[in-house]
Amino acid sequence: MKNILVIEDELTTAKLIEQTLNKHQYNSLVGTTGEIGLDLLNNHHIDGMVLDLFLPDINGFDIIKDIRKNEFYNEMPILVVTSNEDKVDVILALELGADDYITKPFYNRELIARLKACFRKTNRLVVKENNIKIKDITIDIDARRVIKDGKNIKFTSAEFNLLLILVENADHVFSRDQLLTKLWGDSCFSETRIIDMHISSLRKKLADKDNKLIETVRGVGYRFAKAFINTNSE
Repeated sequence: MKNILVIEDELTTAKLIEQTLNKHQYNSLVGTTGEIGLDLLNNHHIDGMVLDLFLPDINGFDIIKDIRKNEFYNEMPILVVTSNEDKVDVILALELGADDYITKPFYNRELIARLKACFRKTNRLVVKENNIKIKDITIDIDARRVIKDGKNIKFTSAEFNLLLILVENADHVFSRDQLLTKLWGDSCFSETRIIDMHISSLRKKLADKDNKLIETVRGVGYRFAKAFINTNSE
C-alpha cells in the first residue's frame, strides 16, 4: 500500500479524502496544518501527497518548494487541491513543482484517477538515447537532469516527461489531448489547459523566448523543432 500524505485544513474535506484513499487501498496520513503535515513527512515514508494550497499556518506554495528541494522527495507526486478558481494560483503551483491539480468540489473517482496518473506517468516513456543535446542544453535521460550552460535547470517530473516526449518525437505534432494521455494515461481528467501551462514553463526554463524550440501549431497543438537537436549516445 502506498502512503499518501494529505495536508488539508478543512476537516470535512480531509475526512472525505482520507476515506476515499482508504477505500482504494491507499494508506493515508492526514495533517490539518502545514506544520503537522511536514512533521508527518519527516517521520514517515511518504509515496505521494494531496495538498491544499491555502493552509492556516504555512503557504502551500512554500511546501511545494521545500519538497522539490529535498533530494529524497523531489520527484514525489504532488496533487494540489484548491477551491480557488483563479488559474494564476494553479499555474504557480505547477511551476513550483506540483504534478496536477483538482478543484473543489470533486468526484471521489476523479481524485483517485488523478492520483494514479501522477504515479503512472514516470513509467510511460521509452528511452531512445542516453543524452540529447539541444543547442547549449543537454538532457541527461538516465539522471533525469537538464543542464544549460553547465548549470542544472530545475524541472518538475511532469515537465521533464513532457519535454522528453516532445524531443524524442521531434517534428511530430501532438494535440493537447494526446499529450495529456501520454503523461497521465487514458483515465486522465485534467483540462487541456494544464498542457499549455507546462509548455509555458518549459519555454521559460529553456529560454525559448521566440517559441522556436517548442512550436505552437495553431488549431492542433505543439511540436519540438528537430533542427535544433543533436543526439549522442554515451
